[in-house]
Amino acid sequence: MGRQVIGKRRRERGVGMVELVIVLAIVGIVSTVALLQIRSSRSALRVQNSVRQLASYMEKARVDAVRRHGNSIVTFTDTRTYTVNMDFNGSGTATTRTFTFLNDVRLASSELPNVTFNWRGRTLTAGSSCVTTFAVSDNMDHGLSVDVSGSGDVTVENQQPTLPNVSYNNTVTSSDSIDSRLVVTGASTLENTPCLDLSGGGVGVDSGPPNCTIHVNTSSISIRKNGGSTNSFLVTMSTPTLVVASFPSNLTVSPASQTVFTGQNFSVVSKNTLRGPYNVTFTSQCGSSATVKVNVTN
Repeated sequence: MGRQVIGKRRRERGVGMVELVIVLAIVGIVSTVALLQIRSSRSALRVQNSVRQLASYMEKARVDAVRRHGNSIVTFTDTRTYTVNMDFNGSGTATTRTFTFLNDVRLASSELPNVTFNWRGRTLTAGSSCVTTFAVSDNMDHGLSVDVSGSGDVTVENQQPTLPNVSYNNTVTSSDSIDSRLVVTGASTLENTPCLDLSGGGVGVDSGPPNCTIHVNTSSISIRKNGGSTNSFLVTMSTPTLVVASFPSNLTVSPASQTVFTGQNFSVVSKNTLRGPYNVTFTSQCGSSATVKVNVTN
């Protein structure tokens, strides 16, 4: 009888201190993980909403250019702000409005896009049609790539558009009188090549005084996204000097620093799916620096 009473009292003592600490620790870990996931999801959603709004205004600008038989322009003024010049209220007159990405969202690529749609809905880039590519990301490395093709199509996070080259003839063979304003002028084919410099053979870069000159063998190289390929810069110094590479988070430069003299390679690889142009800067211990471009493609 006495043993039964003691056993019953032990069972009625409830949860001990050790068990309580373990339960609280588990609850804390689960809550922290859930909070981080919520923050990550919200951050990714801000990127998606910002890009969705940008793509929407680009499509509207394209339609407006065709409707007005003129040009509509989308221009980035900094990494978070862009302007849209188009007819917003149907008055026939283009005005400019400014838009800003949501918190922590910014351009990831190094160059500020400038897209002009002409009266045919095509883009005008340096006098030729090509695919403008850039990326948008946040502080947690969520990102989306955007392509604007030479034909004016806006694509978000997809394979770079490879539209067929469509030939057309603007020669009038009929004896009938045709209004010259109705004749379409331009190249015989619609190009959809990237606007990026993909040659990988740009002019070498020199910077700094004679006793601290840093030389990079080319001004740009091309690599494929998400580790699809590797390329490298050959860096030379006038005297043996430590050189440090600075690069965006979507790239890896190896080694990040090394002593350079007669010529050492710095290899570059892409870590994720973001595409577009990105700057890599090599800075020497004696003070010279050189900025070169890495073009990330499909």
